[in-house]
Amino acid sequence: MSETTLDLSENAVYQARSERANDDKTVPRSSPLGAVAASRRTGASRQEVAQSILAEDESLECGSLGNTYFKRVSVAGVELKLEPLQPSIGTVVHGIDLATDIDHPEIVAFLRELWLDRRVIMFRDQAHLTREQHVAFAKQFGELGTRYGETDHEPNSPHDLSHPIDVPGIPEMLVLISDEKVPGAAANWHCDATWQKRPPMASVLLCREAPPIGGDTCFCDCYSMWEGLSKETKERVEHLTAVHVGAIIHQMDGKTPVSIHPVARTHPETGRTALYVQQGFVKRLAPEHGIPEAEERAFLAEMKSQEGRLEYTCRFRWEAGSIAMWDNRAVLHSASADFWPHRRHMERVTILDHDHSRRTPYYDPTAV
Repeated sequence: MSETTLDLSENAVYQARSERANDDKTVPRSSPLGAVAASRRTGASRQEVAQSILAEDESLECGSLGNTYFKRVSVAGVELKLEPLQPSIGTVVHGIDLATDIDHPEIVAFLRELWLDRRVIMFRDQAHLTREQHVAFAKQFGELGTRYGETDHEPNSPHDLSHPIDVPGIPEMLVLISDEKVPGAAANWHCDATWQKRPPMASVLLCREAPPIGGDTCFCDCYSMWEGLSKETKERVEHLTAVHVGAIIHQMDGKTPVSIHPVARTHPETGRTALYVQQGFVKRLAPEHGIPEAEERAFLAEMKSQEGRLEYTCRFRWEAGSIAMWDNRAVLHSASADFWPHRRHMERVTILDHDHSRRTPYYDPTAV
């Protein structure tokens, strides 16, 4: 077993969640993973469906097709190729070794500026990175957070699969594994841990094992989401706040975390305005605004309809060794839950802003 492989054979939560697979029951069609699997194959048993899909995908070959457009940039003697994924968001940085090249302060500064400009930056061919090097890369941009951000909230819900998967020596790392027995994917638009009072600044996700097809992650530009609202709606909601509610897996001591954040969020580094409303955790507008229920529903529907618009969104195809680093203050993300029964193994660390005064979301209409 390699140093990046995790043994789940004796993980109690994993084994408990395997019961449906052990009973040969199909993945629930109410979930995206089950719905896509059912659209590909039907069968009397889970095993028949899984084997049929795996057999079909077994003939897929790994290779490159078509053209890629990129810009050449030389930084500290390192020749980089910058591949934009979409006009406003997402750039893949080719030609860098995150195990060694981040020793150059000039490269770190370049990557930070690119990240602020493009919201999310990606890297390929980093499978050689150890978990310690993954953490070292993250620390170049801020303070290492716990699995979900700051230390004042460490979820301890017994319903969460990820927490029992501990990485020796790195308790801050969140391990996300989906396979034939225990499928799962965060297939809704969200910013990470907005139920925190001071959500993490950034997330760095590394793929250890990718399915041959499916399992991409999509990213949505929150600046464009704000700009896409009507002038009337902007004027009506820009000074409002919304209630962000965590899920059962985020509970601490049996209590579900709740925070209130501005609907329009000013980015503390760029000064730009982002729409800070998403389907993942925003349940309602703050009650103190006294907005009638029908009007509140209309506002939330219009704001959430901005999520995932093709013009605001890029899609990243994972490979083993791929990394994505995104700005939680300006980006939504969602996994594509379409890859069952293939295995997907991801590892994430979060980054907190070194400047504590910039951690709490706020709105400043005079910022830009």
